[in-house]
Amino acid sequence: MSDKETDYKVEENNAFFWYWFVNISGVGSVSRKKLLDRFIHPAVLYHAGKREYEDILSPKQCVYLQNSRNTYRINQSMQKLEASGVRFVHWESPEYPRKFRQLFDPPYGIYVKGRLPAEDMPVLGMVGSRAATPYGLHMAQSFAESLALQGIQIVSGLAAGIDAASHRGALRAGGYTLGILGGGIDSMYPRENFSLYMQMYERGGVLSEYNLGVPNSPGLFPLRNRLISGIADGVFVLEAGEKSGSFITIDQALEQGKEVFAMPGRVSDPLSAGCNRLIAEGASLVQCPEDIAGQLLAKYAKSEKKNGKEQVKFAKERAACLLEDPEQQRIYELLDAKNPTSFNELLEKSGYNFVKLQYILLEMEISQYIYQPSQNTYLRKF
Repeated sequence: MSDKETDYKVEENNAFFWYWFVNISGVGSVSRKKLLDRFIHPAVLYHAGKREYEDILSPKQCVYLQNSRNTYRINQSMQKLEASGVRFVHWESPEYPRKFRQLFDPPYGIYVKGRLPAEDMPVLGMVGSRAATPYGLHMAQSFAESLALQGIQIVSGLAAGIDAASHRGALRAGGYTLGILGGGIDSMYPRENFSLYMQMYERGGVLSEYNLGVPNSPGLFPLRNRLISGIADGVFVLEAGEKSGSFITIDQALEQGKEVFAMPGRVSDPLSAGCNRLIAEGASLVQCPEDIAGQLLAKYAKSEKKNGKEQVKFAKERAACLLEDPEQQRIYELLDAKNPTSFNELLEKSGYNFVKLQYILLEMEISQYIYQPSQNTYLRKF
């Protein structure tokens, strides 16, 4: 087989290689990142010899990796996923959430049922106690319903209490809501949220970074929480005690530079202690839905105010920076703003090999110099 035929085959199977990469047993996120830093693309690692990665992985992990390279089993697993109505969205997929790319430890693949949030509309994470009071549940549902009516997308963890009430409020308004799970994409915790789960993936979305069959585990919830705050523009906490698990999400939101909102409560109420402390430490005090909507909607309104001339000026300034990277500049000059260019055309015209071109294009997409109007075709921003 020629190099070009091999490159084309790899290009067409990007989903296969990313799916394999994120499902290697016994390899954690730290080792995964080191592997990707060295090999740039999972396709290269898939065909690498043991000596090329044994300094990164333990002997046991090396065995896991070698045993995982089974084309038949991988394809079977992907077919099972597809049959269950789940999409695998990987790092190079056009629909991969832009906000996840900004995380310190982004997932390289996610599992999705339903739709992902629209990227041109604000997203609010809502978190709080599983053992919420009737007042807390009422407020969560009421706020979510009001905010969803104003076009704000609601994301939470599909758990009992505040999470479930927030999802129900958004659904009641006919708005969008996303549930991010702390186990496999097919996991239900608690089981009584099954009907809510079904409504959400039919009318909104459900997401997990874990494949079918992965059980819920307390150790996975902090990892799940970074995705709730990561995909949101701000996080709203209702009824959280001093040691609430919601503070994991809040801490991550603060680290990510997200706005934190909190609903105040009675000083004698243990479930209000955490919210009251957050407000004392600088979180935005929320008394009505407009306290949140005003901030989130204003942020998106400002971004929409840029007229065509401002957009072109911005794009030109960004493009000028490419001059500092001759490889990216070369690719940019081969692209058009109106007529898409395929990956194979770029491969032929640029003279770069498959892996090098993939890396350059990925970097340019992350920097928003180019985008894919359809899979494996590229346009420049202006």
